[in-house]
Amino acid sequence: MSTGAASVLAWTGAATTMVAGLSLLGTGLIAQSRAATAADLSSLAAADAVAVAHAHPCRIAADVATRNGARLLQCEQREWDVLVTVEVDASPLPAASARSRAGPGPEERP
Repeated sequence: MSTGAASVLAWTGAATTMVAGLSLLGTGLIAQSRAATAADLSSLAAADAVAVAHAHPCRIAADVATRNGARLLQCEQREWDVLVTVEVDASPLPAASARSRAGPGPEERP
């Protein structure tokens, strides 16, 4: 193999490795963003359910998480606030998770 061909092969390998790494980074960032969005929407929906005295706000949170491509890992109601943790599949990377809390502000509480 000539020096020029080896050089082209080395550059091609390096470029391919860099593109693959950036692709994985992009996959992880997108999954984290999806998890954060699903967590926010789930906590807001659950807090809204608490505000109208729904008996099971965490079921609402789980439904919203599922509709947003996530899985509800944890849901906890603390007085008027709801805290949720969701997870989104980020294959081939580990799953991305996010937490969110929603509820009325101090001046809006009954």
